[in-house]
Amino acid sequence: MRFVWTLFRREVKSYFVSPLAYTATAVFLLIMGVLFYLGILAYEGARVRAAANPLAELPGAEQLVRNLLGADSTWALLIIVPVLAMRLLAWERSQHTAELLLTAPMTTFQLVLGKFFGVLFVWAVMLALSCWMPITLLVWGKADPAPMWTGYLGLFLYGAFMLAVALLASSLTENPILASFLALLFMAGVNVLGALAPKVPLIGDNLELFTPAGNLALLTGGVVDTQAVVFFVSTTWLLLFVTAQVVDSQRWR
Repeated sequence: MRFVWTLFRREVKSYFVSPLAYTATAVFLLIMGVLFYLGILAYEGARVRAAANPLAELPGAEQLVRNLLGADSTWALLIIVPVLAMRLLAWERSQHTAELLLTAPMTTFQLVLGKFFGVLFVWAVMLALSCWMPITLLVWGKADPAPMWTGYLGLFLYGAFMLAVALLASSLTENPILASFLALLFMAGVNVLGALAPKVPLIGDNLELFTPAGNLALLTGGVVDTQAVVFFVSTTWLLLFVTAQVVDSQRWR
């Protein structure tokens, strides 16, 4: 694991000495801030309607947390993950440093893990900087804290899965811009298939359990669902393994 750790430190440094990580972080926080503001406006509208109609049920502030860390956050990921994908494997090829990495005394899977953990750390920093939004609801809205903790776990795992998708896309090309576009295309395809899965006759409800969005929804409910954790960890690991096979096949070209 020494090579993975060395490459991890190299990746983190390369992100934070360039404007890419700061730009992606700023865009992510801006989008999440806008979604947070719109969620509060919608909650206020529901509160006004509930005051006028005693029979109407007012959702708790924890519902805002579930929405923010659930379906709403996936829109932000569709933008920032392709941006981060530009610094992955395609970037190494465009800078002619891929040959040095591929001939280094480490396995291809170690190379893929080092790149992945580096960008995953950037994603973790972004999540940490966004904590003020749900914390505000915990303090002022007296929301249930459970959906916040499990929601952040789910969002972290969902982001890790999407970053693994982006890493696979980046392994298929030498152009960072094309890698970003492929990552967006792959992520959009995953989201579209996930949205269509529940609509399949007879087995739609069961198929939803095998979609990233469906498992993210399980984790925003306030309980650590082991099925969702296993799904994200196993699919992310599978994507990294496939990426390593793609990169390994390129050693001999």
